[in-house]
Amino acid sequence: MLEGLKLAWAQGFRQVELESDNAWLIDIIQNGLAVGNNCSKIRLILDWCSKDW
Repeated sequence: MLEGLKLAWAQGFRQVELESDNAWLIDIIQNGLAVGNNCSKIRLILDWCSKDW
């Protein structure tokens, strides 16, 4: 997911839709729970989702 966001940004896409079969990860991202999460990849995904797409 992280690499897909980076690639989309680098290619100039500014409207993206994320899909995942990992309901736990989507819940964390949607509810902002990644802020307090110790997993750096999850925090990075949240940071990329927060960009001015």
